[in-house]
Amino acid sequence: MKKKYYLLFMCGLFLTTTYAQVIIRGRIGRGYGYGYGHYRTSRRLTSKQREKQPAYKPVVYLNVGYGFPNLDANQFSDYYGLYKGSLTQTGPVTGSIDYRYSRYASIGILTTYGKVNLPYYDGSNNLQGNSSLENWSVMANFMQYSPLSNTAIVYFREAIGVNIGTEVSTGNIPPIESNTLAYQLGVGAKFDISKNTAFFAEAGYGKYILQGGVSFSFR
Repeated sequence: MKKKYYLLFMCGLFLTTTYAQVIIRGRIGRGYGYGYGHYRTSRRLTSKQREKQPAYKPVVYLNVGYGFPNLDANQFSDYYGLYKGSLTQTGPVTGSIDYRYSRYASIGILTTYGKVNLPYYDGSNNLQGNSSLENWSVMANFMQYSPLSNTAIVYFREAIGVNIGTEVSTGNIPPIESNTLAYQLGVGAKFDISKNTAFFAEAGYGKYILQGGVSFSFR
């Protein structure tokens, strides 16, 4: 039950954050909270700044990464009289396609694949069975960007979707009930390697804690 409440809380936090960003940006764009004279001055300055910037051309990113550790392992249960052995894990391997429609935001699809396996032993160190979870996830991926330099940017990730898991238990271990809600929140940085290739590193929570990978851009 605690896991379900936690996931619902994270989902609500995600929706609240996204909604607040839309409202705040909308108010800033309309000059709410400022005097009329200040609003006109700000609007003129904004226009001049826009004249200095070249028109933005949308770009599509293809990203491939590897996360660690695989947080699907948190779904394994504790059983009375049994002890967990050494966890083995694969991934999660991540892939995403993002359409960056402005200098500061993109929308896309994030997918992950991972597998975790955990043996259970009794008090005499006898193997009682194994529990494994092979999991795919598909999530809507919302990204926000803040340029650091001409070759580096900071980004913020908000992704939410579904898990498609296959659970297998052997011996005396009951099957687990895997979570259907998938999410990933994170902050990272992307550094250009060449004109159309960049390296990225990210920290967050959801499917993984740390991730690194390569990003390819197409205009």
